[in-house]
Amino acid sequence: MAELVTDQQSVLSHDGRDDRLVPVVLVVCFVMLVGGYLLKAQCMEPDAFAEGHQYSRLCYNDLQPLYGIRAVSEKTFPYIDGEFTEDHQLTGGAVEYPVLTGLFLWFAGLFADNSNDFLRWSALLLAPFGLLAAYQLALMRGWRALMWAASPALIWYSFHNWDLLVVAAVVAGLWSWHRDRPVVAAVWFGVGCALKMYPILFVAPLALELWHAGKRDAALKAFAAGTGTALAVNLPFMIINFDGWWATYAFHKVRGPNFDSIWGLLADGSSSVWLLMPRLNTTVAVLTLLWFGLALGAGWWRAKQDGVYPFLQVAGALLVAFLLWNKVHSPQYTLWLLPFFVAVRVHWLWWVAYAAIDTVAYFGIFKWFYDIVYEGETIATPAKNAMVFAVWARAALLAALFVAFLRSRSSPEDRDPSHPPPSLDPVGDMA
Repeated sequence: MAELVTDQQSVLSHDGRDDRLVPVVLVVCFVMLVGGYLLKAQCMEPDAFAEGHQYSRLCYNDLQPLYGIRAVSEKTFPYIDGEFTEDHQLTGGAVEYPVLTGLFLWFAGLFADNSNDFLRWSALLLAPFGLLAAYQLALMRGWRALMWAASPALIWYSFHNWDLLVVAAVVAGLWSWHRDRPVVAAVWFGVGCALKMYPILFVAPLALELWHAGKRDAALKAFAAGTGTALAVNLPFMIINFDGWWATYAFHKVRGPNFDSIWGLLADGSSSVWLLMPRLNTTVAVLTLLWFGLALGAGWWRAKQDGVYPFLQVAGALLVAFLLWNKVHSPQYTLWLLPFFVAVRVHWLWWVAYAAIDTVAYFGIFKWFYDIVYEGETIATPAKNAMVFAVWARAALLAALFVAFLRSRSSPEDRDPSHPPPSLDPVGDMA
């Protein structure tokens, strides 16, 4: 027995972490990233997009089409000469993403001579961010990090868009929070805001946690650090060409709902939805803010009961509300949610359910696209039925997750880096 204890202690680092977990999680994540690249690489075949392979082989990605559409192929530096035209076109280097993502597109494009090169270089540059997220999640949560590293979503979406960047920033923020560095965490959330907007939401519960603990100065510093970082990154572009910077947000203001969102299904593809955009924008804003208020308020109520404001739980609930009500719910947004399945102590079956529904949605969306464009099908095909089912099931699951996140338990392990890690039993750890 003494030898067994000694052997187990030998693999623990000075802070009690099991060093065997990290390489396992990293290897699994690497394998999934390779699978994601191989899936999307099918679209590098000659005439892949012309023949519908992007849909039939499920290899569609935003990287290849936007290489030409957003002037990445011309090596155009983003934003500073861009604009959003009266006929709702992004031109001159304007893109639909915040500035750090736009800069990444430009940088990756410098090495590419065509859209296939752009996919290769983007994947090569993006993959380390997925591995970095896996590494930090493994340090935080042990085997639960497999809910990131082994997720089917890494295959579907790692190189579908540029979301690995923002996920890495969010995970860096969660890791900094875990190490009791809230101001650094806020800075990372500010960086994330300059990649895909949503991480700025997490600054509010971060500041509220500090405020409730009586650390008023620290709360103000964290809030200022998060918002200040986001502003500092954006400010040069705002000064040089405000219209080019604002084009990103003007584009999203007038765009219609995704066809694979609850709003798109309610509109059922009707062109009249464009006439209702102001009303839809208002409706989405009101519902989202209402649920934000519920999450923040529930967190404050729990803080009164438990003595600690539940930052992780509220942050997860804020993201869930954003995903549920947003008029744009792109498939790759699943990547945003995965770190919270790892960090918040909900049962692992929530992750299984979401992965299953998301997979049905992924197959349904792109198979239906193929039916419409290349088969001429206009009726409800099995693929469309699968997509419709998955979108509504996803919405119901998000609503349930909102409650599950807010009710989930906290643990001293959430914040105390010197506390021993979760057990070596992967099933028990995920329960």
